[in-house]
Amino acid sequence: MGEFIPCADEVWRLHNLKEADCLHFQKWCDEGGTLNGEGERATRQGTYCCTPSGVFLGSANHRDPKRIAEMLRGALKKWKEIKKEDRLLKDDPVKTWEQINRNEKQYPTDGMVLRVNSRDMPRTGLDQNDWRTHAWNFDYAWFRKDEVARMLPKVFEKKAKWQLPADLVQRTCRLHLVDNVRGQTPGFAPENVSEAEINCEVTRLKKGVVTIQMTGKVKLEQGQRGLEAKMLGEAQYNTKTEKFDKFELVVVGQRWGATQFNRREDDRERSPIGYVLSLASDHATEKVAPTEFGSYGWR
Repeated sequence: MGEFIPCADEVWRLHNLKEADCLHFQKWCDEGGTLNGEGERATRQGTYCCTPSGVFLGSANHRDPKRIAEMLRGALKKWKEIKKEDRLLKDDPVKTWEQINRNEKQYPTDGMVLRVNSRDMPRTGLDQNDWRTHAWNFDYAWFRKDEVARMLPKVFEKKAKWQLPADLVQRTCRLHLVDNVRGQTPGFAPENVSEAEINCEVTRLKKGVVTIQMTGKVKLEQGQRGLEAKMLGEAQYNTKTEKFDKFELVVVGQRWGATQFNRREDDRERSPIGYVLSLASDHATEKVAPTEFGSYGWR
């Protein structure tokens, strides 16, 4: 991998929008004949290699690391055969980048970002050689500074109790507590929320750090799919920096049903699932927009 610069993006956006980075992708994404499906339903999902100038070097749509490695070796061979002046862009793309309207540009620098990990909980009867048995996934939940402020009581005092704002809890539950363990799945609609609450209590006050215990429950139902779970967690809010130093929330319960792309076609019955929401790092690799960011309603 030392010969490559890896990056990742959401393929629907790249294939359908007309912004500069999308048009660049569209110039070469259909080369090589490795698409899945036919016609308008063909997906451009996969691993691609190209030069910065947009010369196609190879692609593969597979999870087998050996096949990907073979593709990378072929791409590197082609790269070495191309003249340097043909590998690179003729113009500096910095100004073009400033014009691209990516969701990441709304990253809440002064707010809070949670990493949402999801996985199936242990159960018997599964094929241990099936990759789906050991699958896991993650997403990111964003909160602006004013939304974080609304999560807190007006005055911090021992044993203070309150509930987190219903709109923020419901948004987090229906867009992030989804069954994406094995694959892609859409969020729930507002009318699919039967229950969603997180109760808070101050358990400790020390040197400007407020320790908060969180308990809650959620029930989401849409047709034949749903989630019913309980929550338990702890947070520490720093009154000096006006930010959370710690935010850890565990969600465990039962999921059921399936959606088109989440690989539950033969696993629709109720089964245990778990989530962990915790503070994301400030590293660039974690500054990724939530999958369902379009449903946040931010302006």
